[in-house]
Amino acid sequence: MDYKPGSPPPRHNVLRPHHVDLFAMILLAFKEFHGKLPQQFLLHIYRFLIVEVSEAVQPATHQQIVDFLKGAPLMNNLNIQNYILAFESAPKQLINVAQLTSFFHISPITVRLFCRRCHTGFSRLSFYGVMELLKDYQSWCAGDAKAGYGPVEKDLLTGDIWLFTTMSDYGSTAHPQAFEAWEKGRDTGDDQMFHTNNDSRIRQNALLNLIRMHYVRKEYGAASKLLQETIAVARTCGDRVTLQHCISMLHRLPTPTGVPVLNEIQPDLHPLEVLYDVAKLLQPRSGQPLTLAFEKVAQATGLYNSWVDLRKISPHDRERLGLHAMQAVLWSTLGCHRLAKVEESIVQVFSRWGDDDPNRLNSLLNQAHRMARNGLYQDALTLLVQPRTWRGLSLDLYQEWANMIWHILALRVSRRGQRRLFHDFLLPRQPSSSTFASKEYFFDDCTSSLPPMSDELHQVMSARRRGQAVTAIQPLLQSLWNSEFQGRFPLYRLGVILLADVGLEFGMSKHCQSLIEGILPQLLPGHEIEHRALACYTLGRCIIASSDTELAELRSALPHLLMAEDDYVHLEMFEAVSDVQWLLMVVYHNLGMTTEGAAVYERYNCTTAKIKMYEESPMDEEAESVWTLVTDVGALLAGR
Repeated sequence: MDYKPGSPPPRHNVLRPHHVDLFAMILLAFKEFHGKLPQQFLLHIYRFLIVEVSEAVQPATHQQIVDFLKGAPLMNNLNIQNYILAFESAPKQLINVAQLTSFFHISPITVRLFCRRCHTGFSRLSFYGVMELLKDYQSWCAGDAKAGYGPVEKDLLTGDIWLFTTMSDYGSTAHPQAFEAWEKGRDTGDDQMFHTNNDSRIRQNALLNLIRMHYVRKEYGAASKLLQETIAVARTCGDRVTLQHCISMLHRLPTPTGVPVLNEIQPDLHPLEVLYDVAKLLQPRSGQPLTLAFEKVAQATGLYNSWVDLRKISPHDRERLGLHAMQAVLWSTLGCHRLAKVEESIVQVFSRWGDDDPNRLNSLLNQAHRMARNGLYQDALTLLVQPRTWRGLSLDLYQEWANMIWHILALRVSRRGQRRLFHDFLLPRQPSSSTFASKEYFFDDCTSSLPPMSDELHQVMSARRRGQAVTAIQPLLQSLWNSEFQGRFPLYRLGVILLADVGLEFGMSKHCQSLIEGILPQLLPGHEIEHRALACYTLGRCIIASSDTELAELRSALPHLLMAEDDYVHLEMFEAVSDVQWLLMVVYHNLGMTTEGAAVYERYNCTTAKIKMYEESPMDEEAESVWTLVTDVGALLAGR
């Protein structure tokens, strides 16, 4: 079996010429020269043996081993010089079968697992096998790097010529090279080549794998066409399991009506397909409450436990962590952010860094998006650009990773009001897989629509920005009803804030104040800082409107306005900061607090200066350096 860097160790121990040299190194160091060699030299040998014995890299040649020993520290030591001379003379000492047999029957006191494997492997060799090993070893020491490293083919007729066979020697096991080539093709996006004939008996499996590739790349049209052919082939072959996978994949594809199709639990239905039904129910277009999604999570968990027990298979870490990753998204959508963090922590603790695990990546992406929404842009970008986050990603997962970084940069730019930077720098670099709609960040009258509830709230905010919030009462009430029915409480609380804002124009200041105070305890922890800032700003306006020029009530609005100012400054939403500071100046003026008013006026001037600076700024060095890193990572992953 050929050795390749990073390949797993072979299942069967085949004696190779370099094993003889490693055995000689161990024998001399811990038998002949035991207690005579310095600790620094032993450490030098240990570091070499750890790499070579693991058989995870290309084995060193005889001359490379000699050069390594001669490069050891303390070469002036007489015992070290004698050790190297003894090792160099090993090929001259092992020139016949008797000497080689005596050599392998000496047992060192260390590295027992490796030495026992070599001893057991040598004991199974026949006389002809020992002669062949001796010939290969001598040729290998003479400089023939290929001697003794050819593939080992198991032949029932001639296999017993070289060794005393056992039952495990009558069958061939799979080699990792073919699977490695398939994994490389999957990671780099190469098209897969399958059997060209119709008699391979696995054509339906090949087609299903091809469908999954198109699905991951969001090529739904090609996947739908192949599904019809795969279903027909699976029915002809009587492959019930593949047929069930095809039906599940058919339910994953988008429907013309936008209403998702849920799976019915069947004997061959995979539990993760039930878990994917939760993702369908999380879409606002489903119109279903989140309690139904929780029921689906319970069904998927129970079905997975039954799946493992009935099939007597070991639980897969990614499949188990997928349950926790989906629960994290579900709790976050519901508004229970602390429970979402607990589930995300479980995923990140029990998954490996530098792997192409989509559960871990999605957990990190959701965490980074939440940090960016709360103004921690630097921390969010730092979390994503760490090598342990993107190392090992496939090109499909890289698209999601790059898309999230682009959205974080777009969020910060839009909050700062850098429209020129967005249109000149970010928009031309938008990832091809991005589902960006300008309404997410700007008050544009574009044709692209947002999901239900979000689109209705966007209409309200656009009308409010133009001073016509009264005309958006109908979509606001519809969004409130849908968000409360579906259990999407962050959107519901935002709708309540906008309802209070609209109510101020009707003179309902007392009622609007009670609406804000009713949801304020859920906003004060700061899981949604932008919502808290808007709520505090609206509450301050309600208190001012209902104060009837009473100084005590005006003073009670100051803490809310100051919190709104701090939150907007933290989020770098300077246009909103200027609105809050202007209202603060009015309140301080009415209270006769000239010193505090002058301080707010200075902050207001600084804010307006920042707004003008960001509006005129055509470039952001940090955004440019981050996106350069994203492109370099993509080139690195594609060139693997």
